[in-house]
Amino acid sequence: MDIQEKRLKKTFIELVRVPCPSLDEKEEAGLLVRKLQALGIDVQVDDAGTKCGGTTGNVWAFLPGTVAGATRLFFEAHMDSVAPTTGTKVVEKGGYLYSDGTTTLGGDDKSGVAAVLEALAVLRESGVPHGDITVCFTIGEETGSYGVRNLKREWLAADLGYCLDSGGHPGAIFNASPKAMDVTYTVHGKTAHAGAEPEKGVNAVMLAARALAAMPDWGRIDARLTASPDMIQGGLAPNIVPDECRFMVDMRCDDEERLDAFYTDLTERFRRIVEAGGGTLTAVQETLAPAVSLPEDHPGVQLAAQAARNLGFPVSCQFTGGCSDANFLCGMGLPSLLLATGMDRIHTVQERLALQDLYDAARWTLEIMRLAAAK
Repeated sequence: MDIQEKRLKKTFIELVRVPCPSLDEKEEAGLLVRKLQALGIDVQVDDAGTKCGGTTGNVWAFLPGTVAGATRLFFEAHMDSVAPTTGTKVVEKGGYLYSDGTTTLGGDDKSGVAAVLEALAVLRESGVPHGDITVCFTIGEETGSYGVRNLKREWLAADLGYCLDSGGHPGAIFNASPKAMDVTYTVHGKTAHAGAEPEKGVNAVMLAARALAAMPDWGRIDARLTASPDMIQGGLAPNIVPDECRFMVDMRCDDEERLDAFYTDLTERFRRIVEAGGGTLTAVQETLAPAVSLPEDHPGVQLAAQAARNLGFPVSCQFTGGCSDANFLCGMGLPSLLLATGMDRIHTVQERLALQDLYDAARWTLEIMRLAAAK
């Protein structure tokens, strides 16, 4: 039982050639539906697109198990790629796939999509025993994980989830990633004529600057906690002392209690500074993604690690400061891990994908499917 490397490479190239900007993945979805149906797999497209303004929903595949009581698995990868992503021409050089330099390659995340498709194809061809497998290819991940946030939760009939959507070589397991939240701070001051009587105003921009200067560090607080000021806006005209200034701070940590404590302490620090200057401060939190925090002895981690070891891949469990669809799946109650597929230099026209990593990502996916039933 092994993957077909030539077929997998051909599938990947076919996938990246199809236009697939975020929330306009209709053509890509149609291609995936046809491929899955050709494997004799039940396929459904949900209504996520209608909820978020997309041209299609998420593409689901349901493969009933052949082993009673086996661990039920969920695999996910996203269909969209970052711009420029239309008209991709693939170039092979030195064991890597590149675009011709005018677009991104789309290995983020067609490497994950292609790996899952190949693993399903081998399962169907080989008759290898397996448990229930659910697959979801999502929309709009790059612009806000719209697909996973609007998927049909009642279709998540699984015990463990795996998102194939990360750089690094297969064998790298990302079992921790942060809760992410944006906090919008608004400093309120008092208007006055900037030339005639500026001393009668309370300059909200100046107070916001003083507050930001008191940040404990430039973004990196420590290995697991970050706080980065990302946006600032204020002022009405050059001759008016600004009475309002807004700034946003992106905060992340995989320990939610620690993140909440940091937010409270930082907000109070800002408030003292602003009020000392005669202004007032308001703060509004928006959670962007829940945390992923699965210990190394978690069954999902152990299954992926053992599958990698069976294939001779170096195994590592890592923390990532970024968020993925796995964060939202964990928030929905499905313990999910992020797996490496080899994508490299992503979100640039220099993006590349090692063919060996692509092949190994498919082998790893297939071995996880096989091992879950064997256990």
